[in-house]
Amino acid sequence: MITLRHGLYGVALAASLVLGGCENLSQMATGSSGTTATSSQGAKGSASVPSFNKFTDIPMPSNSTLDMDRSIIFGASDAWTGRLVLNSGASTAQMYDFYEREMPNFGWSKVTVVRADVSVLVYDRESRVATIKLTGGSFGGSTVDITVSPKG
Repeated sequence: MITLRHGLYGVALAASLVLGGCENLSQMATGSSGTTATSSQGAKGSASVPSFNKFTDIPMPSNSTLDMDRSIIFGASDAWTGRLVLNSGASTAQMYDFYEREMPNFGWSKVTVVRADVSVLVYDRESRVATIKLTGGSFGGSTVDITVSPKG
């Protein structure tokens, strides 16, 4: 009986963490900054899509949009953990060059990189590790998958 009760508490805790992370992601993806991704709607003006001003520790390319369905974030500011998935209009080569150039500007140190059809860049900063996976997009452009987690 006690094991069943602990199991139910565990399931409830896991569900609240997942749902809380989704809510936090929605809040983090609103606002505006110099690195905001926007899209145009023709003559009717432009509509804002999720921006990245809440992610102060990772460079975000201005020509990208956040894939809310594939991203999950726990925490905030420069203490977040999770996965960001971006769809970029830039090629994988351009995104590789962007992250290799910009990550040190945000205090990240290169651990290792693999430049190929699917490129992977790994960086560390204080007690965290960032893994950036770059793949070609379905209709041109690229997909940027950023996972940040604690070291160890």
